[in-house]
Amino acid sequence: MKKIRKGRGVFCADPAYLSRKNCKMVYEKGRKPFIKPKKNTKVNKKGCQAWRDMVTLYLEDKASFMKRYHNRSGVESIYSVLKTCFGNHLSSKKRRMQRRELYLKAIAYNIGRVNFYQVTKAKA
Repeated sequence: MKKIRKGRGVFCADPAYLSRKNCKMVYEKGRKPFIKPKKNTKVNKKGCQAWRDMVTLYLEDKASFMKRYHNRSGVESIYSVLKTCFGNHLSSKKRRMQRRELYLKAIAYNIGRVNFYQVTKAKA
């Protein structure tokens, strides 16, 4: 969680990361936390307004919360496909080259998806 970049928008995470400390960290980076609360989660903010806002939204408008929260499932499925197709590790040692390798894998994935849709469209 410490490697969260500053930015705007939402930050979705599964309930394993649910804590006031993590909510506060996400909020301080300029994002809005969407971490699914567990059944016994309390609204008490205990010094973290982002926690209170997140849990209150979950309790008052669960459908809206879950719609935003489930954006992460799309991202998780892409990670799963990348790991399945290209392996679970990077060959490069240097951080810069690892980033490039990951970008190339993502580009290869996107090319494959475009080809799939073109073939599917041609058959229809």
